[in-house]
Amino acid sequence: MQVQFKLFILLGIALIGYAGWHTLGQPEFREATENTTQPKSITVLVGGDVNMGRLTGQNILAGDIDFPFKYIADTLKNVDIAFVNLESQLADLGGETESPTSEYRFAGPPDGAVSLANAGIDIVSVANNHMWDYGKAKLKETLDNLRNNEVLYVGASMDGNKRFDPAVLEIRGKKIAFLAMTNLLNGYENVGADDYISFQNPDAIVAEIEKLKVRSDIDWILVSLHSGAEYIEKPTQNTVNLAKRFIDAGADAILGHHPHVPLPIDVYNKKPIFYSLGNFAFWQPFGFWTENSFLAKLILEKPHEVKYEIIPIDAGWQPELLTDEESINKLLSRLNS
Repeated sequence: MQVQFKLFILLGIALIGYAGWHTLGQPEFREATENTTQPKSITVLVGGDVNMGRLTGQNILAGDIDFPFKYIADTLKNVDIAFVNLESQLADLGGETESPTSEYRFAGPPDGAVSLANAGIDIVSVANNHMWDYGKAKLKETLDNLRNNEVLYVGASMDGNKRFDPAVLEIRGKKIAFLAMTNLLNGYENVGADDYISFQNPDAIVAEIEKLKVRSDIDWILVSLHSGAEYIEKPTQNTVNLAKRFIDAGADAILGHHPHVPLPIDVYNKKPIFYSLGNFAFWQPFGFWTENSFLAKLILEKPHEVKYEIIPIDAGWQPELLTDEESINKLLSRLNS
């Protein structure tokens, strides 16, 4: 099949409004004139960090349930599956959404799960450093709130033997498996956290990937990896090694979180690695890179093959599509570096 572009795509890696081709290990982005998505494709929109605590949590408590995704919900609903990293517990803390003693300890209210569901978010990773901020009881409450609002989660379980288990979604007869792992946990009441959260066990993730890979009913395997250092310009070597190890085991894409800034995109063995999707619904007014990021729209047509498009966003309390051309070009330059 021939696809007409102003410029072309090699290996079928595309951007929304932009197209990219891959050569010598470097994804390069070019302008495109038409959408290559086939009608029978499955689309998975993956986003970065979501914090339902702090001011967002207060707005939800005040009754503005749809506050965090008010300006981006249409984009989230325009795909088959929407996935984000939920960087906060969702629990009843008597009105508290941020610790009075630490600004780095926060949680969203129970109705934060309603906010996610209303916005069209189907699945979240809960394998991250904030998922134990208020301990075991609030982790259980978080998972219950997500389940009660039909938001799937991956990366934790109150049955510790299942904390590394995949979450599987079926779309039009095809199955997409999600796995998640974090390399970090905060120091608040963290005794026992790794009994329930998928924490720092690459061998367990590799084992799960290998089990999924040989299943004839699993068509794609996506791995969320919470790893690295905050506010860096390139991924740490440990993160690179882990991402490539997971792909070698059979993963089809790596969805990276934690740095809170977008990082360059890699293509390894024809599989995309998003080392960091940056912030999404997370307010950090620290400059351009914490306030601008992207969503990756994965286009799944053939089993274990992944194409993608990039959707630039203005991140913060209420993320929205990024429209400033200079900012978009700056973002794409970084992703291509």
